[in-house]
Amino acid sequence: MPEKKSIKKEVYVLIAIIVVIVLLLLFVFRNSLFGTPSGYEDVISQYFTAICDRDFNSYVDTMPDEIAADYETEKTDLEYSDYQYMDELYYDVFDEFGEDVAITLTFGEATRPDDEYIDYFVQSYEELYGESISTSKVYGVYVNANFAGSLSEDDIEFECFVLKTGGRWYMVGCDFWSEESEE
Repeated sequence: MPEKKSIKKEVYVLIAIIVVIVLLLLFVFRNSLFGTPSGYEDVISQYFTAICDRDFNSYVDTMPDEIAADYETEKTDLEYSDYQYMDELYYDVFDEFGEDVAITLTFGEATRPDDEYIDYFVQSYEELYGESISTSKVYGVYVNANFAGSLSEDDIEFECFVLKTGGRWYMVGCDFWSEESEE
């Protein structure tokens, strides 16, 4: 008889483990489909790192093809090298913080922008590029960016807009706040 109790106990333990695993999988699956987006941190980090490194290719790789193509066209029309273009595009960052600027990001809340903002984006995108873009997965991500270089250091708050399409996250905009813009 003791062997039957031992087998029953092992079966109950096995069932309990299976239930816990199933609950964990459901939690992860539910959050990935319906909860806060995940994976957008990499594209935001790449975007800011590319600015600091003046890495044009990495910078435009964070954007949908149509937006990246606009930057490529402008760079070509100006006859700038990749480095020159990034240096000119973000000259204010380098003037303020120094040529050796580095960035540290702290991610905050990710929320879906209001419908009016999304509608404006969709309409503008269609007017510029002649095609619609899916905005079923678009979020505003609050980011605190610490810029530090040989000239100065400062924390700047951004709301970065990310969009997931074709299984990949892209940057589609970034707003920032400064003391001047709050006055």
